[in-house]
Amino acid sequence: MNDTITVNISKKWQMLLWKVFLTLACIFMVVELIMCMTNIGNDKADLGMSGGAYITLYVVVPFLIYAAALTGTLVALKKNKLTDNGADWLVSLMMFTVLAVPAFEHYNSIILVLMPTIAIVITAIFANQNITIVIALLASASLIINEIHLHHLYDWTQMRFSGYVVTSFVLVFILTFVTCLLNMHTKELMESIGNFTVRQMSLMTELRKDPLTGLYNRRSFEESLEKEILQTEETGEKAYIAIFDIDHFKNVNDTYGHSNGDVVIKALCKMLKEKSKDYGLAFRYGGEEFVILFSNIELPKVINVVEDVRTEFRCYYFQFMNNSGITCSCGVAEYSKGESAKAWFNRADNSLYQAKEAGRNRTVVSE
Repeated sequence: MNDTITVNISKKWQMLLWKVFLTLACIFMVVELIMCMTNIGNDKADLGMSGGAYITLYVVVPFLIYAAALTGTLVALKKNKLTDNGADWLVSLMMFTVLAVPAFEHYNSIILVLMPTIAIVITAIFANQNITIVIALLASASLIINEIHLHHLYDWTQMRFSGYVVTSFVLVFILTFVTCLLNMHTKELMESIGNFTVRQMSLMTELRKDPLTGLYNRRSFEESLEKEILQTEETGEKAYIAIFDIDHFKNVNDTYGHSNGDVVIKALCKMLKEKSKDYGLAFRYGGEEFVILFSNIELPKVINVVEDVRTEFRCYYFQFMNNSGITCSCGVAEYSKGESAKAWFNRADNSLYQAKEAGRNRTVVSE
């Protein structure tokens, strides 16, 4: 369950990052268009380019790259065929592409130096150390290419250019190092939270179950009963309570001991669980009393299940009892519209009492 939650969170943030970088790409395109409209004459003269070539290089090409990266990422995420880790990689490379386009077009080392921040974002959300390292390497490679462009484009003094290069790579190294530390911390934190959640869920499950039989306990039954009433009132489907009680169970404990009494209880509970698994839930209400809560079922099927349990239990062979058998009685009640949980349960309990009074080892259905 915890893995499911983690996957859902990842998908949510993958789509959020896609929307953010779609917005960022749109902003870049608007800026490029404004630059073309206001400075196209000077720029094309400086670069020795025609107006059409300038627009193609600085508007059309970026648009096509953005469209391919963003559309491809969106389609892949929507198809949901990638693993969660694969989707993280795809989103990270999309983010890198969106930032790399203006950096390479305008020889802007500042944007390239900020590339490792993509890894910081990914780390904070997905905690993926491999993506951190790869993005850092891509940022470093991009810086090298960019520095070569800048060296040929402008007149530099040797010391000034060396200082520029060193500063760029120091910034990349620092950002990458910080990102790796953050990644390790985030991963440890996520694992800690995940383990805590698993422990809490296990504890909650244990608190809802009877330790001897593994059936849900009385508290779980009372909660389920209220929910079943709400669902039945809403859907109009039929629901039933079947209460089982082991006949003369006190004599079993007194004659054969409490440990053998536990053997009897566990045998009946195993039958209850197996017979009811397709039709409802079985509970240990207390002592030697057990309940099956049936949902969306007709009375004949309820009777079949109940009688299967009662007959099989009567025929069950307990070694410590030699050839003498043990039986159980059952009371059944259908939910009546507008009835309270207490009233419904009491009707089934009264039916159980009638079964006991009539000689035990039988099932009585409430009128």
